Amino acid sequence: MSDRANELLLFYREHRIVDQLNFYTRRKTQFDRAAGQAMALSAILLGFATAAGALAGTEVGPTWLWSILATVLPAAATSVGAYSILYAFEQQSKLYADAVRAVRAAARPATPTDPERRPAAEDPAELVKRVEAALRQEQAQWGQLTSQIQIRDDTRA
Repeated sequence: MSDRANELLLFYREHRIVDQLNFYTRRKTQFDRAAGQAMALSAILLGFATAAGALAGTEVGPTWLWSILATVLPAAATSVGAYSILYAFEQQSKLYADAVRAVRAAARPATPTDPERRPAAEDPAELVKRVEAALRQEQAQWGQLTSQIQIRDDTRA
């Protein structure tokens, strides 16, 4: 492979593949964290609701407060769960993880099974084709996610 083709390959790997993988990895981590936080907050609220429900049946402290908390906290926990589902934290995390796997697989050098047909060096055009196809596939997955979200039409009177 010529020096120019090798430079192009190195440039493409660093500025397209590595940058895109870093972006996908950061986003996956962010959505994993958001899903975990929503689940933890929901569990904490339900735990407090259980405690408030138990205290509402006793004469400890203001029973009216425990009754209100036993009613409000489960609703708050449900709201947190609904928020998590609305923003599809887990689905988005999965999409980013799938994109990372697809781009990494596409970025690996092609290795035919026949040792005599193996290229001496990676063909930059083939690498770009494989990686860009993986990135287009990732974009198509976002279209599938948005088509699953139903938007209410309030324009009809």
